[in-house]
Amino acid sequence: MINEKIQQYFNQNIALVVISGLKKDINCEFSKVTLRPFSTMEGIKYQLEYTVKNQVKHKNINSDDVINEVSQLLENYFTQCMIYGEDNDVHINFFNGKVRAKVSSPTKKINIRAHNKQKEYILNEGDNIDFLIYLGVMTKDCKVIKSKYNKFRQINKYLELLKSSLVLLPKDRPLKIVDFGCGKAYLTFALYYYVVKILGRKAYITGLDLKEDVIDFCNNVAKELNYETLEFQKGDIKDYSRTQDVDMVIMLHACDNATDEGIVQSLKFNAKIIIAVPCCQHEFFRQIKNDNLKPILQFGILKERFSAIATDSLRAQLLKALGFEVSVMEFIDTEHTPKNIAIRAVRNGTFNKYEYTVYETFRDYLNISPYIETRLKEENII
Repeated sequence: MINEKIQQYFNQNIALVVISGLKKDINCEFSKVTLRPFSTMEGIKYQLEYTVKNQVKHKNINSDDVINEVSQLLENYFTQCMIYGEDNDVHINFFNGKVRAKVSSPTKKINIRAHNKQKEYILNEGDNIDFLIYLGVMTKDCKVIKSKYNKFRQINKYLELLKSSLVLLPKDRPLKIVDFGCGKAYLTFALYYYVVKILGRKAYITGLDLKEDVIDFCNNVAKELNYETLEFQKGDIKDYSRTQDVDMVIMLHACDNATDEGIVQSLKFNAKIIIAVPCCQHEFFRQIKNDNLKPILQFGILKERFSAIATDSLRAQLLKALGFEVSVMEFIDTEHTPKNIAIRAVRNGTFNKYEYTVYETFRDYLNISPYIETRLKEENII
């Protein structure tokens, strides 16, 4: 009987099915099941999503099996089924072997998506992207090399992070961007490609690194690719100087206090936007002293993680005090790199005494003397 009812109301295009209301005294690991259609080359199939505590599990079934699957769930585990269809919404109650159905007007649009559709990136496989081919991320026929796919994803994640920042910069003149600690410069080349080749903007981009051989290699690549306004220089962040203001400063995985030096230099250059992905925050590990934090500080691994969070928290808070709107976000999945916290600061005001007081209060609570504060005072920035 239940099969016949389900069959009756499945004789329409389905947007969503929600099965809920566990029967009493039923031992079942999942508390709710949702079902959605998706298209494949073989036709329409359905994905069942089982809610198990705070997680979900998935199962895909053919359209021929969906009626029996829903019927079994109602007969064995649940009392309610809500079918959202193209013609009607149907609320089915199944209790003591009796089926009751209430039909109402449809409330959801049908949107059958392709399953496992290739993710759309800013840079997409199949596009002729010269720097990715030159640097060995793509083959000459524009296929991403399997061993380089994580790098490909990281580059796209990086560009997604920058995309929302670049729109905040002036549009009536060339941009000036500095990349501290550029390394082999995959991301610096990606930035140039995105700004100049995709957005059609003019930009003067400088990559800085300590390794002379890396700088020579990157300059040669820029020359080969005819990236005319991209240059690389050998030097230390602390010693790098320039007379012109900078629109954006980027520092990815600058180790320990190199991130602080990058922030200080960014402020000296009057940067409108600062983007930092810090790395190896060791400074506070040796300093933090507070008996109230003993449950954390007594364990080395917890102290290390807490110290890293505290370091980035105080950096972000100082930038807020200096007139920046600050956000902290995940740069890339932790499965690819544990150094995944990005700090983005956008200048939108002047010194804020209240925010600086918040910084001082947290600093004093931890009994620390942050290097970045010392440097900012040396440069008369605070």
